[in-house]
Amino acid sequence: MLVKLWGAEKVVENWVKMYPQADVFTLIYDEKKVWKVFPKNKIHPQVFKLQTQRIYTLTHKQRLCLPFMAWSTEALDLSSYDVVLVSSSGFAHWVITKPETKTIVYYHAPARYIWDWTNEFKRGINAQSGLKGYVLNSLFLKLRQWDFIASKRHDITLSNSKTTQKRVLKYLRLKSEILYPPIETERFDKNVISKMSPKYTHYYIILSTLTEFKKIDIAVTAFKSIPSVNLIIIWDGEYRKKLKELSDWVSNISFAWAQYWDDLVSLVQKSDGLIFPWEEDFWIVPIEVMAAWKPIFALKKWWLTESVIAWETWDFFLKSDWSDFIEKFQMFHTNNMAWKYSSTLCKQQAKIFDKKLFEDRITQIVHRYN
Repeated sequence: MLVKLWGAEKVVENWVKMYPQADVFTLIYDEKKVWKVFPKNKIHPQVFKLQTQRIYTLTHKQRLCLPFMAWSTEALDLSSYDVVLVSSSGFAHWVITKPETKTIVYYHAPARYIWDWTNEFKRGINAQSGLKGYVLNSLFLKLRQWDFIASKRHDITLSNSKTTQKRVLKYLRLKSEILYPPIETERFDKNVISKMSPKYTHYYIILSTLTEFKKIDIAVTAFKSIPSVNLIIIWDGEYRKKLKELSDWVSNISFAWAQYWDDLVSLVQKSDGLIFPWEEDFWIVPIEVMAAWKPIFALKKWWLTESVIAWETWDFFLKSDWSDFIEKFQMFHTNNMAWKYSSTLCKQQAKIFDKKLFEDRITQIVHRYN
């Protein structure tokens, strides 16, 4: 779904630059939000006839498109292509191609809301029980069956991290090769000129889509009890109103909303580091922040442990119920102000995920069949 410019969209953006002659298909397209990277003339005309696109155009609500994702994906006619590259965090890998077409699927995750985040999703839309819960449970059962069957159609399976690789194996019974996403490390390492003026001289950042799943409310609540340390939350999303209400009248928490290009880089570079309070299969932002020589404070879980030099570029809280968040953060902050974390190691570690490595591997895989 091209409705925002975030991590998964970075992969598609990279592919478009690698293969500028290629057609681009998506289940939902929002021109106002993504036109700078994905102009409308790059999107294949089939997209605008899809049921998902028609519903989104009328409602601008992704969740209402969910029951129609499968039909819309399988409705795409890809019969004229030799190679199809698929970027999937939900339904894109359901595409149907001819036997002679080589289909390469890059998994950001099996669809979280139909597998391991089902209960969180139902709570988010108040559908744990009653008729709404019954309908949703029936829908998810069908989608899981469909998802499993559809995953057997492609030829090459790639995962964006060890964690995703494990989840693809567990839920879809597929073995996959790990290929980290393309990260523009040089972009966050260079000197930039920006008109952005942060509210604070010293501050930490959260850089994320504002959804319930990201647990940003945990950090907001914690920072309310640490008034001497500032937090700036960057980006936007459906949880915006609740987070704003939670932080009203709090002087050390502010919102910069959605930022792009050099303005975003400048906010990151001027920060004291990133706060990362949730679980993720792979998240490009922490690597970008390390490329900008900044340390990270995060939950010690999942892919984070495969991307860091523990205690040198990152520090952690350990409990999934966030009960040690404040205690561990205060230790991290003290160490950070004392320059414990190495900016040089941050930059070096980030380069392990540089986009050139991703591009070289994709080129090898595509040329193997082309």
